[in-house]
Amino acid sequence: MLKEIAMKAVFFDQNGGPEVLGYGEVSTPIPKKGEALIKVKACALNHLDLWLRKRPITFKGPHIPGSDVAGVVEEVNGKSKFRPGDEVIINPAIPCGTCQPCKNNQPCELVTIFGAKTQGGYAEYVTVPIPQVYAKPKNASFAEAAAFPLTFLTAWHMLVGRANVKKGETVFVWGASGGLGSAGIQIAKNRGARVIAAARSKEAGEKIKAMGVDRTVNYTEEDAVQQVKNYTQGKGVDIVFDSVGAKTWNASLAMLRPHGKLVYAGTTSGDMVTFDASDVYYYQQSILGARMGTKKEFEMVLKLFSQGKLKPMVDKVFPLHRAREAQQCLEEGKQMGKVVLEM
Repeated sequence: MLKEIAMKAVFFDQNGGPEVLGYGEVSTPIPKKGEALIKVKACALNHLDLWLRKRPITFKGPHIPGSDVAGVVEEVNGKSKFRPGDEVIINPAIPCGTCQPCKNNQPCELVTIFGAKTQGGYAEYVTVPIPQVYAKPKNASFAEAAAFPLTFLTAWHMLVGRANVKKGETVFVWGASGGLGSAGIQIAKNRGARVIAAARSKEAGEKIKAMGVDRTVNYTEEDAVQQVKNYTQGKGVDIVFDSVGAKTWNASLAMLRPHGKLVYAGTTSGDMVTFDASDVYYYQQSILGARMGTKKEFEMVLKLFSQGKLKPMVDKVFPLHRAREAQQCLEEGKQMGKVVLEM
């Protein structure tokens, strides 16, 4: 038991830029009853980490971010099939277990995201509820395993759980070069949909094409809505997959066909929008919010990951002490896939 032993971690206790991130020693957490202690091998970054750092502090003391963890079991305090030395990943969607949706295996109304309201994975060790621990796919490195949970769970819930994507439908994906967007592309293709993906440059477009998309749109040089209409013979797409928010909102609605669905799970460019609401009811379109996913959904995407049918893209890997640089990289948005910290 690692009581009273210090560990290295990255933390912050005030909001601001990457400069507020500190690196140093903190106490190693001790697993409570029903928890496991995990030695972190890799932790992927998410835009949630940036959002937490920028917003007013709502927690007490230094906070350790990081929702996506892959590592090795160090200790288990309770009944579990896992033993010290087992390689594992963490399901970051922690349900409350008491609300009616939880009882019906639906998305929890009060879901806690690991690393947001709990101490997270920018550290050498984490504690986590035992039901959130899953075996790491043997075909994946620790970095790849860490790049998987939050983005693929969210993307699956967006496209399958909320938008009910079907074979033969056409999906437009914003943010295709990021972790969430690249997950959305793979899931849409796995479900038999056609995919049109947004690319910020010709070079990015070539890399995105390698993911198997049917078309790319260089939104910095082309009118994305017009190009989508051209590709679909004026009909528009069945589903728009969006986590950008304000900058893409009106374009997303404009490229939808009648009865189309805009599903979104983030507002990285801003959360205040204005739009012509009459088009939404006239064309009977749907606007669907999505956040995290269920245990059943996590287990489904994990199965596909283990089978090699889904594969997270890792763009850059940084050591833990370079977390500031890693967050700056994510903030610039020039990566192709996920940015990961390794311990």
